[in-house]
Amino acid sequence: MSKPPRVSIIVVNWNGGAMLDECLQSAFAQTWTDTEVIVSDNASTDGSLERAEATWGPRLKVLRNPRNEGFARGNNLAFAIATGDWVFLLNNDAVMAPEAIANLMRFVADRPDVGHLACRVIRYEEANVFDSAGLLIYPDGVCRPRGWQEKDLGQYDRPEEVLAAHGCACAYRRTMLDDVGNFDEVYFCYLEDLDLGMRAQLAGWKCWYVPDAVVRHHKSASAGNYSKFKAYHVERNRIWNAVKLLPRFILFMSPMFTVNRYLMQGYAAATHVGISSDFVKEYSWFQLIWILLRAYTAALFRLPRMILERHRLSKRRKITTREWYDLISRFKLDAIELALKH
Repeated sequence: MSKPPRVSIIVVNWNGGAMLDECLQSAFAQTWTDTEVIVSDNASTDGSLERAEATWGPRLKVLRNPRNEGFARGNNLAFAIATGDWVFLLNNDAVMAPEAIANLMRFVADRPDVGHLACRVIRYEEANVFDSAGLLIYPDGVCRPRGWQEKDLGQYDRPEEVLAAHGCACAYRRTMLDDVGNFDEVYFCYLEDLDLGMRAQLAGWKCWYVPDAVVRHHKSASAGNYSKFKAYHVERNRIWNAVKLLPRFILFMSPMFTVNRYLMQGYAAATHVGISSDFVKEYSWFQLIWILLRAYTAALFRLPRMILERHRLSKRRKITTREWYDLISRFKLDAIELALKH
């Protein structure tokens, strides 16, 4: 009988405040006994790390990063010291049920082709509303959580294959990371979970959603739902995702999908529905255009690197072109839902 896998729970923290306390409490309360808990702290100044160290002592592994390394590099630094056969990523504003990791490990025990796992993530404040059940992709490289803001009517009660796992709460097999690489650190934050998940899919690693691995999440507690910071990084990073991850024909058509998305988001803002309407309440149209220009400029600056990465991924791809297109088709995000869902 093989030894049960060891799981490294990784929390990237940046001024998590009291939310970090509850997050770590849930990590140490897991019924799966072979775990370690690592906090990768991005130069927090609110005392949250010091309070965590005082509470958990040597049971807690701590990385003190000299500056804010973002989500991608913050996790990668923790991967380097993690000793687990699996790494479980947990946002500092999320709390997991005691059986979450145990249920994930039981599910994957006889599935060696599964490299990443998505949790049942529900809203912290509303236990009957979903935050994510995996990820969906729009054909220009942007993504949104599957099931986001949907009321729980039993529609996500069964395990099923998904495109990728939401970085808020997910598990990655160590051998998968050794095969496909860690997060792309130039993303800093946002959409890097889609990038890693898609790279894994192209290399033949399946992703499954496990409904009894339950996590509660405060949505965008660190950066906000519609901040300028988030808008810039999402728009820049989705261009890189498109170049790296989309099949050739969809990549060629992606500018048309982007124009359609902009039109739908403009309509949403003008009619005061969806997140776009919240953004224009806080910021002017001029600020929005300036953000887009900055994002496109930054994306183009690294475009040669992303093209080279696309060629590298193409050479290592283990799924057929038909399967690649099928992934995008099965898990496609509709522009209307993307723009109009609040």
